[in-house]
Amino acid sequence: MNVFIDYCGHSDFYYSFHLLFEKRLGGQLFCPEGSEWHEKGFVKLRPPIPIAKIETVDDALKNPYVECEKVELIDGVYHYYRKMELDRGYYVQKAITFNEFLKMDFDVVVATHYEHEKTFYDLLSQYKPKAGFIRVINNIHEKPLGFCKNILLATLEPMPPDINCMRYHPENYEGYCYTPPTNHKTIKSFVGDLPYYPYDMDTWRKLESSLNDFTCTMYTRDNFVPHLLMPRAMKDSAFICHIKAHGGGGFTAYQALASGRPCIVKRQYAVLHGAPHQFLFVDSVNCVDLDLGVERGIEILKGWSQPDRHVEVCRATAEKFARDVNFAAEAEGIRAWLGSLKPL
Repeated sequence: MNVFIDYCGHSDFYYSFHLLFEKRLGGQLFCPEGSEWHEKGFVKLRPPIPIAKIETVDDALKNPYVECEKVELIDGVYHYYRKMELDRGYYVQKAITFNEFLKMDFDVVVATHYEHEKTFYDLLSQYKPKAGFIRVINNIHEKPLGFCKNILLATLEPMPPDINCMRYHPENYEGYCYTPPTNHKTIKSFVGDLPYYPYDMDTWRKLESSLNDFTCTMYTRDNFVPHLLMPRAMKDSAFICHIKAHGGGGFTAYQALASGRPCIVKRQYAVLHGAPHQFLFVDSVNCVDLDLGVERGIEILKGWSQPDRHVEVCRATAEKFARDVNFAAEAEGIRAWLGSLKPL
């Protein structure tokens, strides 16, 4: 199975498709290479990939946007040798020019960006009418534009009745896995725009002032984590504060739960925006829901920070996530769904 996908926007999202189409379903995944794609109507193209050898933490800090070690052109296909973590998560991202795309046969073509839905429809109608066409919707409140009838949906947004829809959870990088915590009084937030929501910043400040024996770090405000150091930064934390007013979920929440790190949330945001995380977060089990009271949440965190209790809660968080989200079973469901795609 050959699959072509547009530029996904960030590494975790692309890697989820590598896991789905290559590792789970046994296919080959390709993405665009070269400016000619822009000439064909693609508004969002991958920027140039910086390439360097990153072997140490200092290397990663000095080159925070480097995730690729080398590139090779093999039989018309660019092979980018990438990794998801400092010393793990190696994989090959394969990219092709538009001319190479025309030479190849594709079973499935995937649009992840809404502005590419019509562009892909026109392109496939002209050159690849037999290819299955899928639109992936991962952002809250997005809907199909009407050109694609097959939607792989990572939200709870209602779809029109003529849509062939498959709901799923994008799979996170395998490095986000359970390891027993060694730090029991550290809270980290990876929500980059939290400082722009005054009400939620007041909540964060109350956590900081009330838990004065904890170390509280808000990345982008206090520091920056290169992508290759993100799994380590998350597992070095005791709790992940994921108060996300503009979505309620996202990859970070999946990664935290998979790593066995309890979350500090306002679950109403996941409900408001139709994020599936609302069914994963269970107060006093794998998260502290501050909608039920900030002072109450602070007391729960104090109790959970006791070393033995913290290890117990972290282990239970990871085990619950493994029960709640079965990526292997979802991939098999998608395999069957691919056989029922509506034509162009």
